[in-house]
Amino acid sequence: MAFFRGFLSSRSLQSKLLARLSTVCVAFCLLVGAVLFLIFRSADSDILFENLQENMRSLQFGLHPQADGSWRLDKDAVGEHITYIIRDTAGNLLLKGGRDLDVVQELPLANPNVDSGISSFFIQRPLKNGRPMKRRLFTLVASATVENHQLVLQVSARPSSTKAGIDALTQEWLGEFLPFAIPMALILLVVLTFTLRGALAPLERLQRYAEAIGPMRTDLRLPTDGLPTELLRPVQTVNGALKRLDEGFRIQRDFLADAAHELRTPLAILAAHLESLGTGAHLRPLRADVERMTRLVGQMTTVAQLEALTIQPDETADLAAISRELAALLAPYAISHKRNIAVNGAEEPVVVRGNQDAIYQALRNLVENALRYTDEGTEVELTVASDGRVAVSDRGPGIPVADREKLFNRFWRADRSSAGNSGLGLAIAQRIATLHRGSLEIDDNPGGGARFTLQIPLLEAAR
Repeated sequence: MAFFRGFLSSRSLQSKLLARLSTVCVAFCLLVGAVLFLIFRSADSDILFENLQENMRSLQFGLHPQADGSWRLDKDAVGEHITYIIRDTAGNLLLKGGRDLDVVQELPLANPNVDSGISSFFIQRPLKNGRPMKRRLFTLVASATVENHQLVLQVSARPSSTKAGIDALTQEWLGEFLPFAIPMALILLVVLTFTLRGALAPLERLQRYAEAIGPMRTDLRLPTDGLPTELLRPVQTVNGALKRLDEGFRIQRDFLADAAHELRTPLAILAAHLESLGTGAHLRPLRADVERMTRLVGQMTTVAQLEALTIQPDETADLAAISRELAALLAPYAISHKRNIAVNGAEEPVVVRGNQDAIYQALRNLVENALRYTDEGTEVELTVASDGRVAVSDRGPGIPVADREKLFNRFWRADRSSAGNSGLGLAIAQRIATLHRGSLEIDDNPGGGARFTLQIPLLEAAR
């Protein structure tokens, strides 16, 4: 089915190749057939003989004897290019007409008294002014019984080469060649279709491999075994580019992870020194800055780890258990800041395919973000759904629609003056959703505030 959808597509390489090859083959066959028939049939007398026979029959049926002994010929009984002569068995001329009477002679017929159905066919080069004419004269003479009268009928034609070619084309080529050529063209079309499908099968295999290459599988390369020579070099070039890109990504991941790791130690030392200096009010801003930097470094480490994260086929996570654990962990923080946290719908397990730690990190970022922006005295609510969704709702100021697309950009903040947010938490949460082939959506919370919905495919759906 996918092949036929691709074939019907106007941009399909298979359809273009098939259309062009079919057009060339069919046109070539038609041209060869036409040329052959025009060459061999235009010089052949068979068609002219058949035409004269048909005119002979029309002439016979169009003749009528008159009371005075003369004969009458129906109008349009024979073609205007035909010259006819009607005689009796004694050779007496009864009727004649046509455009070439000046060059047509009365020709003899053996046994004119017998209506045997046998006719004589003559091919002549008539003379005019003592010189042979360019166009040959074809004459058919036969005896026939017309209304109980034995007559000798003679029809002649002097067709041009063009007329002979047209007759050959219409009577022989269209009548005999096309009934044979059309089925052969259909068979050719089917054969070309399957031939092209087999020839382009390596491209379909390359497409399947290319679709599997992504941020989680940068190590994959396009296969080169069994490829035709025309595809081998381009595929090797693409594999080389993928290798260089993979190396560049690896260097960036390693640099980010190394930088975050190296910053942890001096920050820990700095935090310890500040603790040793006491609890003076002048030290609170410094401690807040160190805490914020420590959090940023931790998020940078998470980002580096996510770039190398691979979801194993047998990994599972329970959204209900993660939500309950998060609520228990962050309840003291929420209470200390005069806020509440609640979990709904977590009574039964909701098992999804994914990395437990990564999903935990994504939901923690969402809950911490909600606790930061919800109003004092309000509640942050985690709602677990059986279809693999977890909604985190707050009662804060909400998020303008214009800012929602930019909200997941790294280091982007709607309020640049705010010093409590690095702009990485939501970007990390969305990245985790993407790695799990899920989604993270934003909408308004009924009653005020914002609602973030993390959706991870269920274990059964992922299989």
